[in-house]
Amino acid sequence: MKKSLNVIFPIIAVIAGIIFIISGIHTYKNKDLYDSTVTATVVEVVEDIDTVTDPENPETTYTVYIDYEVDGTKYEHVESPESDSTMKEGDTIEILYQSKDPSKITAKNVGKTSLIFIVLGAIVAIGGGFSVFRAFIKR
Repeated sequence: MKKSLNVIFPIIAVIAGIIFIISGIHTYKNKDLYDSTVTATVVEVVEDIDTVTDPENPETTYTVYIDYEVDGTKYEHVESPESDSTMKEGDTIEILYQSKDPSKITAKNVGKTSLIFIVLGAIVAIGGGFSVFRAFIKR
């Protein structure tokens, strides 16, 4: 049983790493579609405290809603592509949007984020692959 776990977890790591790489590549490839910048205003911050998963260490997540305007069209109460605990109503953030469809928005640092996904995915996949290889060599 223990030997099979020594193979199963690394295989899961390889699969997760590949998913991260694919996601990062897809996001990086599409980042140029977001060709325009607009300043958005934070209109609501919703705090959600999860005590079900781990009552001893509750996890807090923040969902931020924004308003922005492009060419006279207002987009109201849209979920922000970025959020953190320091954001409050009235704050402004810069976001990217697609000029062909301004309802499609993303965070301004989408290029960096996608590269981080690719690098982390590669590290996890290579580490998992090495562990799988090592497990088969020991047999």
